[in-house]
Amino acid sequence: MQTKCFDNAKVKHVALVLSLNKRFDRKVIAGVTRFVHESGDWSVFLEDDPGAKIPNFKRGHFDGVIADLDDHRIPYQIRHLAVPVVGIGGVKAESPLKLKLSTIGTDNRKIAVMAAEYLLNLRFKSFGYCGVSERTIDPWNTQRKESFADSLTRVGHSCSVFKARYNSSQSWEQLQEALYNWICQLPKPVGILAANDIRARHILEACRCYGVKIPDEVAVLGVDNDELICELATPSLSSIIQGTDEIGYKAAELLDALMDGRQRNLTNFLVEPVKIVERESTDLVATDDRVTSMALRYIRNNAIGGLSVTGVARGIGVSRSTLDIHFKKVIGRTVHDEILRVQLNAACHLLSVTDLSLEVVARRVGFCNAQYLSNIFREKFDQTAGEYRQRAR
Repeated sequence: MQTKCFDNAKVKHVALVLSLNKRFDRKVIAGVTRFVHESGDWSVFLEDDPGAKIPNFKRGHFDGVIADLDDHRIPYQIRHLAVPVVGIGGVKAESPLKLKLSTIGTDNRKIAVMAAEYLLNLRFKSFGYCGVSERTIDPWNTQRKESFADSLTRVGHSCSVFKARYNSSQSWEQLQEALYNWICQLPKPVGILAANDIRARHILEACRCYGVKIPDEVAVLGVDNDELICELATPSLSSIIQGTDEIGYKAAELLDALMDGRQRNLTNFLVEPVKIVERESTDLVATDDRVTSMALRYIRNNAIGGLSVTGVARGIGVSRSTLDIHFKKVIGRTVHDEILRVQLNAACHLLSVTDLSLEVVARRVGFCNAQYLSNIFREKFDQTAGEYRQRAR
């Protein structure tokens, strides 16, 4: 006897053509999941096998699709679909596929600006961008590269670009050698933005292989904040958090409106990056000023235990007035501001990865109480600590 599948006419059948093997996609799926739990009327197709993640659209019935445009196979599969499609990423204007679909993606230009401002604040004067091969219709790599270089050019700096020529899984030694040869040509110390965390780790491994000092000679910043990759790297990798959960939620929200007919026009929406998570790969301010350099390291090692400006001066063996003069001249901000910045970064990290109460977070990073932490968050980020925690996750 053949069993008939019960089909509720109100349920929307949606295909998520995303990869469970990519952290970015998993975080996007988490955002979609949040919307599904709220809406309650989606039946979702999602395969964990990379070879089976693209369904047979000719045989299966779907009311809508959310698809990763970074996989070069997917655009060809979705280009003639009659159902609403929301792409994760963006579409190159010159793409021969001429795709006409709504997209939700990262604001890559703001990622690049955030990275440039961060490395400039670390007092670097030499810069590089390490890209990946451009095989997809999603222009994210080009946007990050061009915006990073433009941001530096506007303040009088140039940017060297490494263009990918090797597949790391097939030509690991050639890639390492090519990266090293490129890095050798850059004036030191140099701050490098990598297209993503994977590329950033390639740089760190090449430097380690050939004896280049990180971060003293080369500071590296990645994008995605994949904790596994960032902590696996030696030294640990600083990285930019993207608003991936928000991307997934907004993609689902938009697709739902398209399927219902509440949204008819194509939409291209960008989600801003969240913040930079600082780790060892950028634990340096590029300065020859010995007093400032010592103070920065002392602050980074001791700030979250509770630290005063007088304590910094005493810790590095100089007078407070000498410390203030050197620090203000080199860094452009006060010692107190730097202590606060390090404490806030530590608080942001705890809010992102733990469920600790605000009171516990405040005391762990050196603040007197949760109210003070909340006031600082509103002043610096224009949002509450709780709102930050939700978005960062």
